Amino acid sequence: MSPVVITLVSDGSRCLLVRQASFPKGMYSALAGFCDMGESLEETVQREVAEEVGLEVKSLWYSASQHWPFPNSILMIACHALVHPLQSKCTINTQELESAKWFSHEEVVMALQREPKPSKEMDDSTSFWVPPKQAIARRLIQEWVKQKTSP
Repeated sequence: MSPVVITLVSDGSRCLLVRQASFPKGMYSALAGFCDMGESLEETVQREVAEEVGLEVKSLWYSASQHWPFPNSILMIACHALVHPLQSKCTINTQELESAKWFSHEEVVMALQREPKPSKEMDDSTSFWVPPKQAIARRLIQEWVKQKTSP
């Protein structure tokens, strides 16, 4: 079983969602990456966020875990990461990601209400969707929305 961190990055008011070229058209998700040998969970989150989008993690916290059998046996370890709002300009690693975008609370709420409908005609810049209900990435996104909605 291979451990993988999946991390939802936020700058306090927005969350960062990413696309890999292998994702269905229009789908954005949280950052994910394998833990290196001898690396702690925290070190993995910090390294993956820095490598994939060029941001420095200010703080992070654990959310949950999920076994994911595809394509191999993977243990997904879900975390939230906070970056400084004045240092939120992304530098995308194009070998890992196709796109990374900051989304407002309202945009994410609307995406959660959309049914995942991969379509060749969908324009992912105007109408994105998030992973399905069984994915731990969706749980991270829902937690972020709930936290932003709570007084």
